[in-house]
Amino acid sequence: MIELVATAPGRLALRGGLDFGSAVIAHQAGLAFFSRSDTREWTIDCSGLTHANSAALAVLLDWLGAMHRAGGRLRYEGLPERVRAIAEISEVDELLAAGV
Repeated sequence: MIELVATAPGRLALRGGLDFGSAVIAHQAGLAFFSRSDTREWTIDCSGLTHANSAALAVLLDWLGAMHRAGGRLRYEGLPERVRAIAEISEVDELLAAGV
């Protein structure tokens, strides 16, 4: 199960497992948060991810792209080591670390 929860204005927490089974739900939840809010700067705390795979990386990268296209800013904090390792292998670690 995956949760994306607002913790403060412009802050979300991602909790649970983000994998192939939950990626679509998480992806849609993130886009919904971004689109229905006037907030243009977001930080997502990923320290609550209990497990993740390459589907997690795909969701996080797509959220970056969506915010970039909308003229907003997005950054991640607390990325689990597994996500960072997959991002490094995929050569997108700097993009993920810097945000948009």
